[in-house]
Amino acid sequence: MGASTRSARRSSARLRSVTAAVAVTLALSGCTLFGDDGDSRDNGTSSSDDTDADPGHEQVLRLSSSNLPIIDPQVVTFGMWMSAKGIFEGLVVQNEEGTDVAPGMAESWEMSEDGLTYTFHIRDNAAWSNGDPVTAEDFERTYQRLFTPEAGETGGSTSGANSYQSSTNIKGAADFLEGGTEDWSEVGVRAVDERVLEIEVETPTPGFLMAMTHPSMLPLHMDTVEEHPQDWQEAEHIVSNGPFMLDRWVTNSSMELVPNPHYWDPENVHLDRIEIALLEGGTTGAATVPYENDEVDIVGLANADIIRMESDPELAEHIRVAPSVSYVYLATLRSENPLLEDVNIRKALSLGLDREYIATVTPDGEPGHSLVLGIVPGYDESIEVSEDVEEAKRLLAEAGYPDGEGFPEINLLAGSSNVDVEAIVDSWRRNLGISAKADTVESGVLVERRWAVQDDDYVGFYYGSFAGTPNWPTMVGSLWSPRDIQEFSLPADVWTEYQEVQADSDLSIAERNEELSAIRDEHASEGSQELADLVEQAMNTTDDAEQEALFIEAARLREEQHLIIPVLWKDRYFAVRPTIDGLNLRPSLDAYYFKGMSIAAEEQ
Repeated sequence: MGASTRSARRSSARLRSVTAAVAVTLALSGCTLFGDDGDSRDNGTSSSDDTDADPGHEQVLRLSSSNLPIIDPQVVTFGMWMSAKGIFEGLVVQNEEGTDVAPGMAESWEMSEDGLTYTFHIRDNAAWSNGDPVTAEDFERTYQRLFTPEAGETGGSTSGANSYQSSTNIKGAADFLEGGTEDWSEVGVRAVDERVLEIEVETPTPGFLMAMTHPSMLPLHMDTVEEHPQDWQEAEHIVSNGPFMLDRWVTNSSMELVPNPHYWDPENVHLDRIEIALLEGGTTGAATVPYENDEVDIVGLANADIIRMESDPELAEHIRVAPSVSYVYLATLRSENPLLEDVNIRKALSLGLDREYIATVTPDGEPGHSLVLGIVPGYDESIEVSEDVEEAKRLLAEAGYPDGEGFPEINLLAGSSNVDVEAIVDSWRRNLGISAKADTVESGVLVERRWAVQDDDYVGFYYGSFAGTPNWPTMVGSLWSPRDIQEFSLPADVWTEYQEVQADSDLSIAERNEELSAIRDEHASEGSQELADLVEQAMNTTDDAEQEALFIEAARLREEQHLIIPVLWKDRYFAVRPTIDGLNLRPSLDAYYFKGMSIAAEEQ
């Protein structure tokens, strides 16, 4: 599927007739998120004299968000993306389109001729919210915390894991994080002086600067973190360096940000306050009710909301679309029943998916034929998995299930009810004659059960989505990395042994990782081992064309394992108040920066 097809698919999704969709009616309630009248924008300070021409009106951005237990950018949670929106600022930030980097805390940088060393020059007026200068040592201390072993895994993909993206490729970082070395001097991060930070990479890394915009690379005020190790994120303690700082945080309720008085670029900070209502269970569904009650200014849209708002001439004007860096997938569950340990069974289920049909019932989705997003530069269609019902039926018959007869019921473990899952169930029933069902559980239960070995009578997949920078190192090296694929390829009994080693507190980090590596080497599939070799070669080559070719081959091999089955690529839809200016939606999970945004006064 080429770029023009994807573009046409996206356009047709926006224009899709709602007559074939289920009508959705939301009763707009009188309850509010921010107070009795549902509009805290004025906060008692505005008057009927406020107009668009009045530069003195108070600019309060009102948002709703999934609940944020933490905002530590070094831990994989939704909170790390909130931090990246404007609470903390890294050495570099993404440009308005999200296609390149722009100066952040670093006003300039140079790369050595061999492509192995980056030297960042921190601006003289970079400061923390308490007035302390931002220094190169702040970054070095922060990264030492990031790379200090805890779980012992490089993380970057699982909720609660260390957020460092291995494809950033900083010299010695993975070894230090995994306990392979305790000598910090072997890690390629060094404060040369107060304003100069030097970072070395293992090999020339074309995506390095963009990788430095990931939340994991944001700096922390380490004096505060060390003084208040348990509660440094709380409003009374936190010190940040972004354009906004945390002023108030009521657990499970709300958060309020105000401008950082010491931020280096105050001319581009226009908002006086950002009020965030924290919603248990996410921002979809009923979250549009406060938007239509004029209680929030920006809200992410769920499928039903998109359909309904596109059919309303007035609300349709509020819809904004960001090309996303996310995809929907099915990940193989381990089970005492070895059915899905057969690659041909998994292949049949992947080939039997009608992704075009699934996308038609998912307004923000388009058929996702690979685990690499189609917007990645140099995307190669040869890696794609496409529908082939006849081949799927042949594979099932060969395995003893002609026309699906006798095939066990497939479970789709999911943390919420959605049309994607139901469409997958229907697709397999129609195409392959097999039975499937959605097993919807609470998100906490999902996190626990997706890693467990299921009983003999339970086989299937868990449903999820992933997001990351759209480049080859991230899409192949970090998101569903070679190690992830090796682990998913382990037989159920070996996976049980693997988890026991992971949980063995008597082992040192180095000992544990050595044992885990030995298990993968002995029991992981041949294809997953070859995948790891290809990615390692790609990360070590200095030739851009050769690197891309190796990543494409690795991506193709990963798809052929069918351990993680791609389903959809997803755009992100937002409803945005017309008074919002300076909002630049980017293909990143944080979607936009608060900096540069402003709110025009509404005419009275």
